[in-house]
Amino acid sequence: MFSRLFAGCCILTLVMSVMAVQAAGIAVVDFADEWTKVDALRQTLDEFKVDYDDLTDALEDGQLPLKAENKIFLIGSMTTNSAVLHQNLDKNAKAIQDFVKNGGVVWEPTQADQNEAKVDWLPPELNCVRSDRDSPDFEILVADHPLFNKPNRMDEKAFKDWGHQGWPTVWEVIASQKGFDVLMESLGQPVIMEAEYGKGKFLMMAIAPDKYYIAGNDDNTKKMAKLFMENLLSYVEEYAAVEADGKLTTKWANLKR
Repeated sequence: MFSRLFAGCCILTLVMSVMAVQAAGIAVVDFADEWTKVDALRQTLDEFKVDYDDLTDALEDGQLPLKAENKIFLIGSMTTNSAVLHQNLDKNAKAIQDFVKNGGVVWEPTQADQNEAKVDWLPPELNCVRSDRDSPDFEILVADHPLFNKPNRMDEKAFKDWGHQGWPTVWEVIASQKGFDVLMESLGQPVIMEAEYGKGKFLMMAIAPDKYYIAGNDDNTKKMAKLFMENLLSYVEEYAAVEADGKLTTKWANLKR
């Protein structure tokens, strides 16, 4: 009897969790770049059974139609390998800035510096410039940050030896920045950083957990990248202060297989 009740509770929790994610109003743009060949962000969200608005086609046409219910905007790793998507992100800089100013969260992970060195859609108060230095070395500076703790506790060992082809954990380091708080660094340069802007937040990374989860070199890379994607989605949803029935919070641990 107890086992049936427990199973029923787990199923209910999972359903409620997915409802909470759907209520979060996630919007994405993604691209199968020339190096990994996979649109990994979409594939990851599909595997997690997360509902999202795919704005890629609209952005290719020059528009970024973020809806009122969208609270989270995710840009897939290496999306700017598409010159059209890169240019149109820049053309929609005001829309992105207004989205964050009004309470939205924007995440941009690894982008190739030859495609996007300076992130031109950031507001003037913030600056992010990427460089082609890849490195297996990194240090977590804010160990108690939710990105490294919820729902999965991830220390520096958890990020060690990630790889895709010949690229290590830190793929395209952030060479310089202004206005961000650095959470992880590599040889003195930022790897993960965030900045509040208005009511929202920009979250920038020099790692590619979406690509590494789908196209990593080995099982450890894929497993750890998946755990970090769970933490990322939990964090951005919580920060965006999205409320579903009963103020649900996504329980990403229940989505693990």
